Amino acid sequence: MEEVLVYFALKYEGDFYKILSALQNKERVFDVQRKEAINGLKCNYTTLISEDYPSYLKESKCPPFVIFYKGNLKLLEDDNLINIIGDNTNDAYGENVTKEITNNLIKNNSTIVVGNNKGIEKIAKDTTLEKNGKLVIVLNNGIESDDYLVDSTNENILIISEYANNVANTNRTRLFSRRIAVGLSDKILVTQTKLKSDPIVSVGFASNLGKDIYVIPNNVDSKYNGNNKLIQEGARTVTNLTDPFGD
Repeated sequence: MEEVLVYFALKYEGDFYKILSALQNKERVFDVQRKEAINGLKCNYTTLISEDYPSYLKESKCPPFVIFYKGNLKLLEDDNLINIIGDNTNDAYGENVTKEITNNLIKNNSTIVVGNNKGIEKIAKDTTLEKNGKLVIVLNNGIESDDYLVDSTNENILIISEYANNVANTNRTRLFSRRIAVGLSDKILVTQTKLKSDPIVSVGFASNLGKDIYVIPNNVDSKYNGNNKLIQEGARTVTNLTDPFGD
């Protein structure tokens, strides 16, 4: 059955609802199709019914039927996975606090989870790589894409996607993949975002799962006004970059 799930994930390019429909309609899969799909993979995979599928992710909305990955899947077993999120753009303040807090989290043995290769999340990714910290990258497109040029043989790195091969990065895949990064993580950390921006989608996923959401305050006149709004709505305020989750 695992290989059947992989076949559907490849056939329907990771589209959760199309895969679900195929399963509900008991779409037939021939052995030769199944074997060709598996033999053509250039990465590893785990499925919703596999023993090594991350348990946290099963609690999320629409958990991926298949996760394709390169790198160390055991990183998902760590106790302290932190999803750092932020806007696709940033100012000097956002860059500085993201670098500092990421560095401190690495020192505290946290595993950093990111899902975007722009702005704040790219800064978090680059800082983690520079410090040789533990890093989980949730791709917005196919696992065979070259958006993230990192060494997946490094035991501190895991690259995952619900999309195989060269599936394109679209608005839908970009936003929908955020549920994975949130579902895998223990805490969500917002360092800088606008009020109407992709990270707000992550916050929505986190709220639905009852995840703790931490936010770094920004200047009241900053165009990145999403942070202070989130705090006003009940997110936890980060007042210490060295120990951001301290009570």
